[in-house]
Amino acid sequence: MYELSRVRLYSIGPAGARYADTVLDLRGVGEEVPEPAPVQADFFEDAPDGPPRRPAPAGVLFLENGGGKSVLLKLIFSVMLPGHRNTLGGASSGVLRKFLLAEDCGHVALEWQHTLTGESVVVGKVSEWRGRQVSGDPRKFAEAWYSFRPGPGMTLDSLPVAESTALRAAPAQEGASGASGRRRTMKGFRDVLTETGKAYPNLDVVWEEVHERWKEHLEALGLDPELFRYQREMNADEGEAAGLFAVKNDADFTDLLLRAVTDTRDTDGLADLVHGFSHKLGRRAELTAERDFTAGSLDLLQRIADAADLRGRARAVHTGAETRTRALAGRMSARGTVERDRSQALATRVENAADTVSAASRAREGAARTTAELAYRHASLALAAAERSAAGLRRELTEARAVHAAWQAAETVLQHGAATD
Repeated sequence: MYELSRVRLYSIGPAGARYADTVLDLRGVGEEVPEPAPVQADFFEDAPDGPPRRPAPAGVLFLENGGGKSVLLKLIFSVMLPGHRNTLGGASSGVLRKFLLAEDCGHVALEWQHTLTGESVVVGKVSEWRGRQVSGDPRKFAEAWYSFRPGPGMTLDSLPVAESTALRAAPAQEGASGASGRRRTMKGFRDVLTETGKAYPNLDVVWEEVHERWKEHLEALGLDPELFRYQREMNADEGEAAGLFAVKNDADFTDLLLRAVTDTRDTDGLADLVHGFSHKLGRRAELTAERDFTAGSLDLLQRIADAADLRGRARAVHTGAETRTRALAGRMSARGTVERDRSQALATRVENAADTVSAASRAREGAARTTAELAYRHASLALAAAERSAAGLRRELTEARAVHAAWQAAETVLQHGAATD
């Protein structure tokens, strides 16, 4: 079980009851912790004197009307009971958004001390307006929750809420903090918190932005949100706790018992569902007529949509055909130009070829005459040579005949001579 030991509020609250940087310290005035756990102090920190003591069992906060008592309770419950439905008083779902100015990055940090071991855990909430502009749209209101175990590296006093926050230095005086300089944005705070958690694993830093996950994390730490729901109901009108148990009849007692032993989220969902169905049943005739009108309108609109779709497809086909026709005409025009140029070139070549053929014909006629002349002259020369050769052959024949006749005469003489001998 944990007890609240310190509360730190930074840059949050309405204009009339604003907390610039306030620390409410309840430590060291209660009974001694029966089973103190070993504490790892910072390197230059003085050792604690004696066993640790529990926080104050009770306290009284004196403030005049409008001083910020209800604001303080609302801010504390916003850490332990996230969600606008759990706002103390419940009069306005956006009351927490009114506690934050445009340039603010508000912090609410609670330090809890275990009653048996004295171990501490810090749980906190940080919120700001997205874009640094106050808006009526709740989606522009950013909020997140975090927890860590104080120790070397970071404590409640050294939360990195400002850029000049000293992470190790102790506060100068009780109730003061080490924050100075320009306020960090939510992203800057988350980055520094995450980096510090990586550098000091003993801090067990956890960052959550979903309500249900944050509630589950609180339960894992040992801080039951259901107990704070009872506290919220008891402080709904700043009255006494007995007002919660003031029942007039058995039905009120049954409701109180059911709220105590069941999860109200399920019953709230069922109530919302039944209320929604009852509202719809009450408007059944109106909704039926609206449904028929909508169905008829939908049928006509569907026809219009189909016709528009068909027209669109036809227009697309026409546009495509026109585009293709224009492209084909362009290509044909370009091809015609090329073919005309090619025809002119071919005509020029034909004219040149005709001139060449004429010149070749004239050259061929001249060559034929030259060939005939050469053939004639060659034949004449050949005939003259043949005639000379024939004359030579006749002379040789004549000489051969003369030689033959002489040889015959000599043979006859020789034969007569031989006969004489």
